[in-house]
Amino acid sequence: MQYRTEQLDQHTWLIEEYNETSSVYMYLLEGERKALLIDTGNGTIPLEEICRDLTGLPVTVALTHGHADHIGGTGRFENVWIARADEPLYRLHSTDELRRIFAGAEYAPAKAAEELQFFKEGRVFDLGGRTVEVIATSGHSVGSVCFLDRERRQMFTGDTCCKAHVLLQLDHAAPIEIFLDSIRKLLDLQDYYDITWPGHHEKPVGKDVIRQFLAAAEGLLSGTMEGREMEHPAGKCRLLEYRDIGIEY
Repeated sequence: MQYRTEQLDQHTWLIEEYNETSSVYMYLLEGERKALLIDTGNGTIPLEEICRDLTGLPVTVALTHGHADHIGGTGRFENVWIARADEPLYRLHSTDELRRIFAGAEYAPAKAAEELQFFKEGRVFDLGGRTVEVIATSGHSVGSVCFLDRERRQMFTGDTCCKAHVLLQLDHAAPIEIFLDSIRKLLDLQDYYDITWPGHHEKPVGKDVIRQFLAAAEGLLSGTMEGREMEHPAGKCRLLEYRDIGIEY
Protein backbone atom coordinates (compact mmCIF):
# COMPACT_ATOMS: atom_id res chain seq x y z
CA MET A 1 0.00 0.00 0.00
CA GLN A 2 1.03 3.61 -0.45
CA TYR A 3 0.87 6.51 1.98
CA ARG A 4 0.66 10.25 2.08
CA THR A 5 0.69 12.80 4.89
CA GLU A 6 -1.34 15.95 5.30
CA GLN A 7 -0.52 18.64 7.85
CA LEU A 8 -3.74 19.73 9.57
CA ASP A 9 -2.09 22.42 11.69
CA GLN A 10 1.41 23.17 12.96
CA HIS A 11 1.39 20.19 15.33
CA THR A 12 -1.15 17.76 13.82
CA TRP A 13 -0.81 15.42 10.84
CA LEU A 14 -3.07 12.99 9.00
CA ILE A 15 -1.32 9.88 7.66
CA GLU A 16 -3.27 8.00 5.00
CA GLU A 17 -2.50 4.39 4.04
CA TYR A 18 -4.21 3.55 0.77
CA ASN A 19 -4.43 1.59 -2.46
CA GLU A 20 -6.92 1.59 -5.34
CA THR A 21 -9.72 0.03 -3.28
CA SER A 22 -9.28 1.11 0.35
CA SER A 23 -7.96 3.85 2.58
CA VAL A 24 -7.49 4.33 6.31
CA TYR A 25 -6.47 7.42 8.29
CA MET A 26 -4.11 7.78 11.24
CA TYR A 27 -3.49 10.99 13.14
CA LEU A 28 -0.29 12.22 14.80
CA LEU A 29 -0.85 14.83 17.52
CA GLU A 30 2.19 16.65 18.88
CA GLY A 31 2.42 18.42 22.23
CA GLU A 32 5.39 20.08 23.89
CA ARG A 33 6.77 16.89 25.46
CA LYS A 34 5.10 13.91 23.74
CA ALA A 35 3.21 12.90 20.63
CA LEU A 36 0.12 10.70 20.33
CA LEU A 37 -0.54 8.50 17.29
CA ILE A 38 -4.22 7.63 16.88
CA ASP A 39 -4.47 4.23 15.12
CA THR A 40 -1.82 2.45 13.05
CA GLY A 41 -3.51 1.25 9.85
CA ASN A 42 -2.90 -2.12 8.22
CA GLY A 43 0.81 -2.17 8.96
CA THR A 44 1.97 -2.10 5.33
CA ILE A 45 3.80 1.27 5.49
CA PRO A 46 6.91 2.34 7.48
CA LEU A 47 4.81 4.09 10.10
CA GLU A 48 7.50 4.49 12.75
CA GLU A 49 9.82 6.19 10.27
CA ILE A 50 6.99 8.42 9.02
CA CYS A 51 6.28 9.56 12.57
CA ARG A 52 9.96 10.12 13.23
CA ASP A 53 10.18 12.37 10.18
CA LEU A 54 7.23 14.42 11.47
CA THR A 55 8.19 14.74 15.14
CA GLY A 56 11.26 14.23 17.28
CA LEU A 57 9.15 13.54 20.37
CA PRO A 58 8.42 10.09 21.85
CA VAL A 59 5.25 8.60 20.35
CA THR A 60 2.46 6.85 22.27
CA VAL A 61 -0.15 4.88 20.30
CA ALA A 62 -3.86 5.08 21.20
CA LEU A 63 -6.29 2.89 19.28
CA THR A 64 -9.90 3.77 18.48
CA HIS A 65 -10.78 0.06 18.27
CA GLY A 66 -9.33 -3.37 17.57
CA HIS A 67 -9.98 -4.04 13.87
CA ALA A 68 -7.03 -5.14 11.72
CA ASP A 69 -6.99 -1.99 9.57
CA HIS A 70 -6.43 0.14 12.68
CA ILE A 71 -3.95 -1.99 14.67
CA GLY A 72 -1.66 -3.41 11.98
CA GLY A 73 1.27 -1.09 12.65
CA THR A 74 1.35 -1.40 16.44
CA GLY A 75 4.30 -3.78 16.43
CA ARG A 76 6.60 -0.89 15.59
CA PHE A 77 5.79 0.92 18.86
CA GLU A 78 6.41 0.14 22.52
CA ASN A 79 3.61 2.11 24.17
CA VAL A 80 0.21 0.96 22.83
CA TRP A 81 -3.14 1.70 24.50
CA ILE A 82 -6.62 0.31 23.81
CA ALA A 83 -9.91 -0.19 25.69
CA ARG A 84 -9.82 -3.49 27.55
CA ALA A 85 -13.23 -4.43 26.10
CA ASP A 86 -11.59 -4.58 22.66
CA GLU A 87 -8.65 -6.76 23.68
CA PRO A 88 -10.30 -9.98 22.36
CA LEU A 89 -11.00 -8.25 19.04
CA TYR A 90 -7.43 -6.93 18.93
CA ARG A 91 -6.00 -10.42 19.54
CA LEU A 92 -8.23 -11.95 16.86
CA HIS A 93 -7.35 -9.26 14.32
CA SER A 94 -3.64 -9.55 15.08
CA THR A 95 -3.60 -12.94 13.36
CA ASP A 96 -2.20 -13.35 9.87
CA GLU A 97 -5.56 -14.61 8.59
CA LEU A 98 -7.56 -11.51 9.60
CA ARG A 99 -4.84 -9.05 8.68
CA ARG A 100 -4.54 -10.58 5.21
CA ILE A 101 -8.29 -10.16 4.69
CA PHE A 102 -8.07 -6.43 5.43
CA ALA A 103 -4.77 -5.65 3.66
CA GLY A 104 -5.24 -8.02 0.72
CA ALA A 105 -2.33 -8.79 -1.56
CA GLU A 106 -0.26 -6.04 0.05
CA TYR A 107 -0.36 -7.66 3.47
CA ALA A 108 2.97 -7.38 5.25
CA PRO A 109 3.68 -10.04 7.90
CA ALA A 110 4.80 -7.58 10.57
CA LYS A 111 3.63 -8.51 14.05
CA ALA A 112 1.14 -6.43 15.98
CA ALA A 113 2.20 -5.41 19.48
CA GLU A 114 1.73 -8.16 22.06
CA GLU A 115 2.04 -5.94 25.15
CA LEU A 116 -0.89 -3.56 25.61
CA GLN A 117 -1.96 -0.93 28.11
CA PHE A 118 -5.61 -0.31 28.81
CA PHE A 119 -7.36 3.03 29.19
CA LYS A 120 -10.75 3.77 30.69
CA GLU A 121 -13.18 6.49 29.72
CA GLY A 122 -11.96 9.86 30.89
CA ARG A 123 -8.29 8.97 30.74
CA VAL A 124 -6.32 12.01 29.59
CA PHE A 125 -3.11 11.82 27.59
CA ASP A 126 -1.11 14.90 28.62
CA LEU A 127 1.21 15.71 25.73
CA GLY A 128 2.43 18.98 27.25
CA GLY A 129 0.25 21.99 26.50
CA ARG A 130 -2.17 19.65 24.78
CA THR A 131 -4.50 17.09 26.34
CA VAL A 132 -6.41 14.30 24.62
CA GLU A 133 -9.33 12.67 26.45
CA VAL A 134 -10.74 9.18 25.91
CA ILE A 135 -14.49 9.12 25.15
CA ALA A 136 -16.05 5.62 25.23
CA THR A 137 -18.30 5.15 22.18
CA SER A 138 -19.25 1.48 22.05
CA GLY A 139 -20.98 0.49 18.83
CA HIS A 140 -18.85 -0.48 15.84
CA SER A 141 -16.97 -2.55 18.41
CA VAL A 142 -17.76 -2.95 22.09
CA GLY A 143 -14.58 -1.08 23.02
CA SER A 144 -14.65 1.67 20.41
CA VAL A 145 -13.53 5.08 21.63
CA CYS A 146 -13.14 8.61 20.31
CA PHE A 147 -10.48 11.10 21.34
CA LEU A 148 -11.31 14.70 22.28
CA ASP A 149 -8.62 17.34 21.77
CA ARG A 150 -10.09 20.21 23.78
CA GLU A 151 -7.34 22.73 23.06
CA ARG A 152 -7.79 22.46 19.30
CA ARG A 153 -11.52 21.68 19.47
CA GLN A 154 -11.26 18.45 17.47
CA MET A 155 -12.78 14.99 17.94
CA PHE A 156 -11.08 11.95 16.41
CA THR A 157 -13.79 9.35 15.88
CA GLY A 158 -12.26 6.24 14.28
CA ASP A 159 -15.11 4.26 12.71
CA THR A 160 -17.83 5.46 15.11
CA CYS A 161 -19.35 8.09 12.82
CA CYS A 162 -17.73 8.36 9.41
CA LYS A 163 -19.73 10.02 6.64
CA ALA A 164 -20.64 6.53 5.44
CA HIS A 165 -22.11 3.35 6.93
CA VAL A 166 -21.41 2.27 10.49
CA LEU A 167 -21.12 -1.52 10.72
CA LEU A 168 -22.99 -2.86 13.74
CA GLN A 169 -23.60 -6.35 12.34
CA LEU A 170 -20.04 -7.60 12.84
CA ASP A 171 -18.84 -9.86 15.64
CA HIS A 172 -17.70 -7.86 18.67
CA ALA A 173 -20.07 -4.97 17.81
CA ALA A 174 -22.57 -3.53 20.27
CA PRO A 175 -26.35 -3.39 19.69
CA ILE A 176 -28.07 -0.34 18.25
CA GLU A 177 -29.26 0.75 21.71
CA ILE A 178 -25.66 1.05 22.91
CA PHE A 179 -24.55 2.78 19.72
CA LEU A 180 -27.36 5.31 20.21
CA ASP A 181 -26.09 6.06 23.73
CA SER A 182 -22.63 6.67 22.27
CA ILE A 183 -23.96 9.06 19.63
CA ARG A 184 -25.88 10.95 22.29
CA LYS A 185 -22.69 11.24 24.32
CA LEU A 186 -20.84 12.79 21.37
CA LEU A 187 -23.63 15.31 20.94
CA ASP A 188 -23.60 16.10 24.68
CA LEU A 189 -19.94 17.07 24.19
CA GLN A 190 -20.46 19.07 21.00
CA ASP A 191 -19.70 22.41 22.67
CA TYR A 192 -16.10 21.23 23.07
CA TYR A 193 -15.28 20.51 19.43
CA ASP A 194 -15.96 22.09 16.04
CA ILE A 195 -15.08 19.25 13.69
CA THR A 196 -14.47 15.51 13.69
CA TRP A 197 -11.74 13.52 12.00
CA PRO A 198 -12.81 9.97 11.00
CA GLY A 199 -10.95 6.73 10.28
CA HIS A 200 -12.14 6.50 6.65
CA HIS A 201 -14.01 8.25 3.83
CA GLU A 202 -14.69 11.99 3.57
CA LYS A 203 -12.81 14.21 5.99
CA PRO A 204 -13.22 16.24 8.06
CA VAL A 205 -16.78 15.49 9.14
CA GLY A 206 -19.24 18.03 10.53
CA LYS A 207 -21.44 17.48 13.57
CA ASP A 208 -24.48 17.25 11.29
CA VAL A 209 -23.38 13.70 10.42
CA ILE A 210 -23.53 12.73 14.10
CA ARG A 211 -27.07 14.13 14.22
CA GLN A 212 -27.96 11.97 11.21
CA PHE A 213 -26.78 8.87 13.08
CA LEU A 214 -28.89 9.98 16.04
CA ALA A 215 -32.02 10.30 13.89
CA ALA A 216 -31.41 6.97 12.14
CA ALA A 217 -30.74 5.00 15.33
CA GLU A 218 -33.76 6.53 17.05
CA GLY A 219 -35.87 5.73 13.99
CA LEU A 220 -34.81 2.09 13.99
CA LEU A 221 -35.46 1.65 17.69
CA SER A 222 -38.83 3.41 17.60
CA GLY A 223 -39.99 1.43 14.57
CA THR A 224 -40.52 4.54 12.42
CA MET A 225 -37.61 3.51 10.15
CA GLU A 226 -36.66 0.09 8.83
CA GLY A 227 -33.66 -1.18 6.93
CA ARG A 228 -33.65 -3.42 3.89
CA GLU A 229 -31.97 -6.78 3.62
CA MET A 230 -28.53 -6.74 2.03
CA GLU A 231 -25.55 -8.98 1.38
CA HIS A 232 -22.28 -8.18 3.14
CA PRO A 233 -18.96 -10.06 2.97
CA ALA A 234 -19.52 -10.91 6.63
CA GLY A 235 -23.01 -12.30 5.88
CA LYS A 236 -26.57 -11.12 5.43
CA CYS A 237 -27.69 -8.09 7.40
CA ARG A 238 -30.04 -5.15 7.14
CA LEU A 239 -29.16 -1.61 6.05
CA LEU A 240 -30.90 1.64 6.86
CA GLU A 241 -29.71 4.45 4.61
CA TYR A 242 -30.46 7.95 5.87
CA ARG A 243 -29.20 11.06 4.09
CA ASP A 244 -25.37 10.89 4.12
CA ILE A 245 -25.03 7.84 6.38
CA GLY A 246 -26.17 4.27 6.87
CA ILE A 247 -26.49 1.77 9.69
CA GLU A 248 -25.77 -1.88 8.92
CA TYR A 249 -27.20 -4.15 11.60
